[in-house]
Amino acid sequence: MSFKKDKKYSIGIDIGGTNMKAILFDGKKTIMDYSLATPKDSLEHLIIMALALVEPLMKKAQENKVKISGIGLGVAGIVNTAENLIIDAPNIPLLSGIKLSEIISQRLSLPSKMDNDAECFLRAEAILGAGANHKNIYGITLGTSIGGAWWHNGDIYYGERGLSEPSRMIIDFSSSSTLEQSYQKLTQNNPLNMAIEAFRGDQLAIMAYEEVGKLLGLACANIMFVVDPEAIIFGGGVMESSELFLPTLKKTLEERMPNASLKKIKLLKTKLGNDAGAIGAALLIN
Repeated sequence: MSFKKDKKYSIGIDIGGTNMKAILFDGKKTIMDYSLATPKDSLEHLIIMALALVEPLMKKAQENKVKISGIGLGVAGIVNTAENLIIDAPNIPLLSGIKLSEIISQRLSLPSKMDNDAECFLRAEAILGAGANHKNIYGITLGTSIGGAWWHNGDIYYGERGLSEPSRMIIDFSSSSTLEQSYQKLTQNNPLNMAIEAFRGDQLAIMAYEEVGKLLGLACANIMFVVDPEAIIFGGGVMESSELFLPTLKKTLEERMPNASLKKIKLLKTKLGNDAGAIGAALLIN
């Protein structure tokens, strides 16, 4: 662990529906990290735990006489970055309508910025990870829920309202089910447990993940025809079980492409792993 005075240090916090992670970041790599389960009983409890994640990182920076320039937050939900407001956080409802970065900034007397967690993931992968050599990338995160973001010509494309959410895509027109609803139904609201059952040989769990692959393949085909990215990058905790659904996803996607030249689609896995979201949050400061 080395600290250099000429580097710009920041802290990134990735607040997901199941866990939250904080890192001390030097602009290129993670120096230290801590993780905790995401509290969902009260806003104050979540803030206290977030501060508990940050405290040892700030202490380490102080011991090594380096300055922390700010704290970036990545949150699972729809975020209005201009107003630093979490509009909707379905998996952490207590954060809906909250200006969390302002609260963290006040508590720690440091500048703070906030973004959606999938956009943080893609920012990190585009600058330092699997998408570093591409200008037009779509990112999809698979975890407690599904997230997505578009990196276009050197920055996240936010649109008019920050509603780049593939999870809200209608995937079954007969029932008007969204991708997120179908994903949760197939994995019984617990993709990790379903993956464990599949690896144990449970045929129903295996079939469920094959259906997840088909749905994701259809979603990616829609994204390809609307956004036309150079590559799609996948991340999130469920990617540790990607062999359960990625082959079906790829096959379904290729079947939707009209000719052979369009079938050569780059489907990339995260290079930064579980740190990607927190790194992307830290990059909001750097």
